[in-house]
Amino acid sequence: MRLAISADSSWNRWHPTYDQLGQRCQRLGVDAVELVYYPENEGFDRAPETLKSYGVDVVCINATAKQRINVLEDPKPAQDTINACIDLAADLGAGFVVMYAGHNKRWNFKERVELFRRRMEPCLQKATDRGVTLLLENHFDLRGEDPDYTDVVRRPDLTAVFLDALDCPQIRINFDPGNLYAARIEPWPYAYRILKDYIAYAHFKDMAYFSELLYGPLHENETLTDTLGGTFLPVAVGDGGINYWGLIQEMVRDGVAPIAAFEDHSLPKYAEQIYERGVRFARAAIAAAGAGA
Repeated sequence: MRLAISADSSWNRWHPTYDQLGQRCQRLGVDAVELVYYPENEGFDRAPETLKSYGVDVVCINATAKQRINVLEDPKPAQDTINACIDLAADLGAGFVVMYAGHNKRWNFKERVELFRRRMEPCLQKATDRGVTLLLENHFDLRGEDPDYTDVVRRPDLTAVFLDALDCPQIRINFDPGNLYAARIEPWPYAYRILKDYIAYAHFKDMAYFSELLYGPLHENETLTDTLGGTFLPVAVGDGGINYWGLIQEMVRDGVAPIAAFEDHSLPKYAEQIYERGVRFARAAIAAAGAGA
């Protein structure tokens, strides 16, 4: 399993330059980045070359959740963004594009399959032509859009049924255990074992239930909230409520998700520690898997 860093781990706040992102990768001994599609960023057009100067490859492009194809009245802006990300990924030899479809509560399950496939047609053809895999990330209800908790990327069993019905080999899963934990779903073994045949990539972040008794005032922390699950504090992989030790070893042994990108989603002052602890933990788990521990 190759370890990477997401270039958007704190919503684009902690690395004002791509040089600083490359320097962080060097400090961690990580040679890969998931580049988030922010063409408005200073230096974005040169970001791959900048990162390469630090020995860091771009292995995935993240299309961001700004334009989610299921919730737009006109899907063209989302199609254009996804297609631009596909071209960029292919040009860089990255191979993956993470996208966020969004949940449309007006659609029933059949419509979610058919309308998503129809809206994605221009992107699916481009992904096929350019040899890029599109990744749907399992998620929780961050925006209050899913009152009945029927989003197809929330529940792993529904995600599997959706992908089978969609029948699009260009679309796989970006497996995010932290998002599952926020959705009150066991990431491993339950969700992982249901989804493992669909997983091509992973995001790693750990989660802890947030309490002001433990972590201080809410406004002094960076948290993630699900409308059902409650409020969570992102922490270093291995420091939260997810059994990452067992999960990572099983992923390695299964050969699932050859790349895993770390997210911190924390305040910038905590990011370095979260990355250092998480990378150290993951490497130990990977080594243990190789040793048969």
